Amino acid sequence: METPIPTGTSRSALLAGHIKRDWWWVTICLVVFCVLLSLFRDELSLQRLDLTIYDFQSSTAPSLAKPTQTSLIIIDDKSLDKVGYWPWRRVEYARALDFLGQAKAVGLDIVFQDHNPSHPTDESFLAYFIATHGRVALPSILSKDQSYTIPPIETLAEAAAAIGYINVYPDRDGVVRRSQLYTSFPEDPYLHFVPALLKAGNDTASLDQLLNSPLGPTRLIPFLGRPGHFDTYSFSDVVEGKISPEVFKDRYVLIGAWSSGLGDFYPTPLSTSQLPSMSGVEILANVLENSLNDNWIRMFPVWVNALFSVLPTVFICIVLRLLTPQRALISTVAVVSIVIVGNWILLNMLAIWVPPTIALIGSVLSYPVWYWRSQETVLRHINHEISELRAHDPALRLSLEGSSTHRSLPERLSHLHKAIELLREAQQRREETLRFISHDMRAPQNSILALIEMRRNKTLEIDTDNMLNRVESYASTTLELVDNFMDLARVEAMELEFEPVFLNDILVEVCDDAWIRAQSKNIRVLFEEPEHGVWVNAFSPLLKRALSNLVDNAIKYSSENTQIQCVVQHDAQHVILTIKDQGWGIPEKDLPTIFQAFKRAHTDQKNGPTGSGLGLAFVHTVILRHFGQIHVSSKEHIGTTFTIKLPTIPEPV
Repeated sequence: METPIPTGTSRSALLAGHIKRDWWWVTICLVVFCVLLSLFRDELSLQRLDLTIYDFQSSTAPSLAKPTQTSLIIIDDKSLDKVGYWPWRRVEYARALDFLGQAKAVGLDIVFQDHNPSHPTDESFLAYFIATHGRVALPSILSKDQSYTIPPIETLAEAAAAIGYINVYPDRDGVVRRSQLYTSFPEDPYLHFVPALLKAGNDTASLDQLLNSPLGPTRLIPFLGRPGHFDTYSFSDVVEGKISPEVFKDRYVLIGAWSSGLGDFYPTPLSTSQLPSMSGVEILANVLENSLNDNWIRMFPVWVNALFSVLPTVFICIVLRLLTPQRALISTVAVVSIVIVGNWILLNMLAIWVPPTIALIGSVLSYPVWYWRSQETVLRHINHEISELRAHDPALRLSLEGSSTHRSLPERLSHLHKAIELLREAQQRREETLRFISHDMRAPQNSILALIEMRRNKTLEIDTDNMLNRVESYASTTLELVDNFMDLARVEAMELEFEPVFLNDILVEVCDDAWIRAQSKNIRVLFEEPEHGVWVNAFSPLLKRALSNLVDNAIKYSSENTQIQCVVQHDAQHVILTIKDQGWGIPEKDLPTIFQAFKRAHTDQKNGPTGSGLGLAFVHTVILRHFGQIHVSSKEHIGTTFTIKLPTIPEPV
């Protein structure tokens, strides 16, 4: 049992249902995709993209005022020139401590792990000054597995108020963005140098806040400015008394190396081509200042980041469903811009870092993925419609024969355009058919009825033979119209069984059949038969009739004492058949539509040949069905030339 074809309304509902289903699948898949990317960000190296964006956002932050609670005393080139070659005697650091009695705490960012045999008393001297000051923190080194620390030499360690490790942990790209303030738990004895300095300064409030914060041990560092942002003093100026001790009153003071080739330097998010790195002591100063102000960049758990990454994608998917492609594209660009700008605001104004890479990837992918799927659905629906039309309309099937639905988008759109044009032509033919039935076929019948009515009312004096002749003429005209119409419809719809045909024989028969009609007007029909025979793959009855129609038309529209030429030229692949007359010619305005059904030339000419306007449409259809081409050229009062091009085949063995 044949499945009924759905109505237009149900087809539209079916397409809408498919699009809705695809939208749900696209949205769900994109959401799952974004969640998986968020969960496996590190494994997929997406963190590098996040870090690149983080650096850019950080570098564009507005500049801040100079910190007021931390000062740096640096060992610069000037100090090396005055104090001497590195390493210095430890008594030099004792001299510096003597000037820093009013500082809240002093952090010596110098590792003292080895004894100095050349000056053995210097260690005791420095230890004395450290103990006397009472608020000095010294650095240690944390092992790689974070299971133990390597403290300074015992004499100095016993004198220090606190000891903390100064290990720096750059990210995979070598940039320092984080600081680990303690190893695992607040009660763990292994503290970073900064909380050790807070401990030395007896700042228990800041220390407790730092160790008990839910942010955990590892914090993103909000760098307060580019290198040189802190109040910085040369070591030599301090020990020479050029800097007043009042400057360091109630401040945390960090003493560390700054000289070129001396000390540790690392790239940071604020690095530029002019200032590519920041000294370790200034990185410590940034960590210390943020610890004092509890100013840290906060990060959310992984699941919250995943949620933030999914929201823009879901929003764009909703927008894509509701808006036109142009507005949807504008909305997508707007959402991407909002993600970037919003990320900057969160980082630089609210001190919140939400990695934006996944949100950007999802947002950018949503537009092409959705329109890929929606267009595939629409095109699949269109292909199905065309297939059904081809199945129910033989003419359309034959016109689209060889077309494949597995094409690129431009080709499929071109294919669709062709189908629409064919449907439009079919609609136009149906309208012309209705006009043909309502006018051309009704006119002879109306004439017959009029004759009978006039004869019955005796308003027309006509003998029986004359009346019968007129009725016969009108009936014959009707039958001819019906036959021509049926022939055209049949050739458009019927399945043709092709076989090898010797074209020379067909042309000879056509010319022989036309001889009697041509003789009545003293017209010569000339056929220049080629030396070598031409074979074509054809349905012989239709091809012969199409050629006969052309020759008959040439005779019908030619004056007496003229000639008609049939010329055959061919090569290895094609044969070109030319039928040329010396007749009335076709007006230039009629040439573009001469092969359309119900189109005739010379309709306004008195005593012109009658016809249905279906003959050339029949010829055109037959030639196309034989995979050929037909063209016409004509000039009024000179003649018309029809050129037919058909594919040839080798002579059968």
